[in-house]
Amino acid sequence: MDRMRDLPGARLSVGAFVLTVLVGIGGASASALWQQSATAGMTVTASGTWPAAGFSSFTCTNDSPQKVATLTAAGSKVPTTLTYSALQTNGTYGPSYTESVTLGSTSTINLTITSQIVLANRTTTPLTIRVTATYPDQSQSTATAKVSLEQGNNSDKVTCLSTAF
Repeated sequence: MDRMRDLPGARLSVGAFVLTVLVGIGGASASALWQQSATAGMTVTASGTWPAAGFSSFTCTNDSPQKVATLTAAGSKVPTTLTYSALQTNGTYGPSYTESVTLGSTSTINLTITSQIVLANRTTTPLTIRVTATYPDQSQSTATAKVSLEQGNNSDKVTCLSTAF
């Protein structure tokens, strides 16, 4: 406070400010100017989950007579759930299935002509299947596979066509 007294016009400035606040003229702006010396701080820490877990590879392979299509999703983390659903004719995905799913850092789904998803979509070929993995931190990763369903001559074939992730 001693230094402030030595400044020319300091007494007049402080007096005018106090009078302005007491009278109420410009009270809000005067108060804001008085409290202008606030500081802000931010701390950023890494949680170890970024980037989110995801598939490092996604494949569709067939056995020799093409009666089993195996969808394989590999990643750095083990998902808590792995579901799959079929693309419907209206452009949306139908119900989710968990039948024949094996979870791990490499998770698999085995599809045959008697799988629930194939039976429910027997007339749709090629059949687009979306696979969704959900991880412990609730992040998700998706991939799609197209399979052809053999409908004639009782061959019971489920043939892999393509994949994307």
